Amino acid sequence: MDYFNEKKTVLRMADTPEKIKALERIITSADAHNDVEIGRWARDFLIDVCLTVGFPKKQLQAFSWLISKWEGEDNDVYIDTEDLLWKYKWVSEHVPTFDEVSKAQIDGLLDDMRVKFEQENYSLRPYYKVCTLAAMRMGDVKKAKELFEKWSNTKEDVLNDCTVCERQDQLHYYYFVKDYEAAKKKAKPIIEGKQRCAEVPHLTYGIMALTYLALGDAEMAQQCFDKGYPLVEQQSSLIPPLGQLLRYLVATNQTEKAREVIDTNLETVLQAEGGLDRLIFLQAAYPLFDREKEADLVEMTEALTAKFDARNENSYYQDCLNAY
Repeated sequence: MDYFNEKKTVLRMADTPEKIKALERIITSADAHNDVEIGRWARDFLIDVCLTVGFPKKQLQAFSWLISKWEGEDNDVYIDTEDLLWKYKWVSEHVPTFDEVSKAQIDGLLDDMRVKFEQENYSLRPYYKVCTLAAMRMGDVKKAKELFEKWSNTKEDVLNDCTVCERQDQLHYYYFVKDYEAAKKKAKPIIEGKQRCAEVPHLTYGIMALTYLALGDAEMAQQCFDKGYPLVEQQSSLIPPLGQLLRYLVATNQTEKAREVIDTNLETVLQAEGGLDRLIFLQAAYPLFDREKEADLVEMTEALTAKFDARNENSYYQDCLNAY
């Protein structure tokens, strides 16, 4: 069967959209031949690659299949429970970025995550963390603060994220609630190069450029842009920090550079699966859009803003847009 040979080829490929297409072909062929084990392997691998390349919807589809197999009474394939719950964190974290997913659906998914973690006797610390990040993405400051306390005060176990990723998400929270001094303190080991991970400091520099700017440290803010932009340029899985860096340029009147960033990255942004990722970048670019020549981008930004606020039942993203 051809998909056996394609599996060997995939193992030698770098993480790219082409690798995702190859894995999808393997899944289609494996399903057609009722080869459940290869189908499981390809979906499991696809989830990992999507995290790097930036296709959260494809990730969710593959994860849904794994969950259904894990839950099934007539289980015809082995699913590693600990690995599955680890991946549940990734999927749950991205779901609020989809504008077509309702608030009730997000709440339902998060509740299902909680039930499964409790059922398997794992700590709820990762659950509270993901819920905090969901509240932040949905612009609910009060709920984020309540959940952050639960996240901070719940014990760790083997499903807790690494120290660096945990620090990154904590400094993001402090930025979100505008505790800029706390964000600066939490980010210090990362900014000084003492701690790093797969996506850190990639995720850090955008937040910290805006944090240092808010604290009046123009030199450090510019350093964050200079170091951060090469890490996220045209990276579909890193559009939020790209948008934050663009917002920094606009806020500091570096219009020519900001226009260059928009032109270089716009195609990548418009192809993003997560509507919120697009919105973060588009809102940052919004003040520079030509109201006649780029009317479609203006309309897209305003429509996405309204759609997310309607879903989230608040005016958080409209308030962000009005801040310009």
